[in-house]
Amino acid sequence: FFALMEMTLSPTGWAVWLLLAFAASAQALVHPVRRGTLRHQPAMAAEEENEESKEILGAAALGAISAIAVTDEVGMGIITAAAFAYGATMANGAGKAARVGGRAVFKAYETGIDINEKYEVMKKTKGAVDNLLGGLPELSPKAAAKRKAVAQKQVAEAAAAASPAEMAQAE
Repeated sequence: FFALMEMTLSPTGWAVWLLLAFAASAQALVHPVRRGTLRHQPAMAAEEENEESKEILGAAALGAISAIAVTDEVGMGIITAAAFAYGATMANGAGKAARVGGRAVFKAYETGIDINEKYEVMKKTKGAVDNLLGGLPELSPKAAAKRKAVAQKQVAEAAAAASPAEMAQAE
């Protein structure tokens, strides 16, 4: 917990985070939790329950993505995801906004899955990246050191094989 409190944020990141936290706190104090949440209404139809779960999950994803984009901190993304998920259960304007945003994020996710299944985007992208990286030399420090040693050895062999007349001519 204390590691999360020691996060470094830009001044803009702190301002945005504090503004969102203040707005969410004010809305939570003014408006009660809506009665149709999963834990308050066990007789909810399975389809409605599934849609509500998608909205809450999408709201959490939206919160995490937006916080990480603004603050560059994963801890802040986790906290904001929880706040957005809780906000999606509220019966106020902030809750409605969180549900609408969550619905949009989940719809985008489902569309991405459909496109991937139809066009095999991930498979093709992975193949293209593998081909690209397969054509490049190894990028690790060990590989660079090995290439340097091989080059030095080739230069030494070429120098040893050269005759004294060729050496004088090269100078």
